[in-house]
Amino acid sequence: MKTYLLASLTVFLACCYVGGAFAADSGSGEMEMLVFPKAYKAKAVNNGGTISGVVTFEGDVPEMKVLEITKDQAICGATDKYDESLVVGEGNALKNTIVYLIDISAGKDFDKSTKLEIDQKDCKFSPHVQIVPLGVRVTMLNNDRVNHNVHIFSSINTPVNKQQTKNRKKMPLKAVKKAEGPVSVKCDIHGWMSAWIAYVPHPYFAVTNEKGEFTLEDVPAGDYKLGYWHEACGTNNKAPVAVTVAAGGTVTQDFTLKLK
Repeated sequence: MKTYLLASLTVFLACCYVGGAFAADSGSGEMEMLVFPKAYKAKAVNNGGTISGVVTFEGDVPEMKVLEITKDQAICGATDKYDESLVVGEGNALKNTIVYLIDISAGKDFDKSTKLEIDQKDCKFSPHVQIVPLGVRVTMLNNDRVNHNVHIFSSINTPVNKQQTKNRKKMPLKAVKKAEGPVSVKCDIHGWMSAWIAYVPHPYFAVTNEKGEFTLEDVPAGDYKLGYWHEACGTNNKAPVAVTVAAGGTVTQDFTLKLK
């Protein structure tokens, strides 16, 4: 798969869903956010349905641009680094798009057996977009032979600004209690390192893979609003897509996003 990467955006541009639903334009230059329900109740879901689809990019895909490595060249400069604010793959598949149910108030609980980790490998955060359930700790890994500094720019929850030395391979962070995000994650030592965390109150969130695919499973039968968020393409939270999920049924909903 040939991957293209867009250089850093100084202003986050809105994008639209071709077919009727248009993304919100922030206008103020501030990052657009996810929409969370006022309350959510976990319960058993019997004969739930599935929502799946593919997110693709429309338009000319910019050539990838190598980021400048300004520190720890021996480790960080061993491989080229690219800005991941827009990753477009084969068939214009758009990676790192969050697709989620905006208005669900009751459904399945999180799978709390899953370990949540963000790696700092080759002076790069991986994954670039991480969903973190409320009340669940995420562990920062340092697989480089250099010091890093984890800086999470929360405004609702307590921000994180902690050094992780080269000798500290794992650094668990405190769980948060309030839905928020996505919030920016940076390394203050290596300024090109960038990622996003979304603290979410329910498990009906997915991040598209390299094929642009997403799946939401065990959705209780009912009518919902389906939203998306993308770092370089904004959101549709003011005009979400309406979907109806039948008991045991499957709904296919694709999105096509483009830069304005």
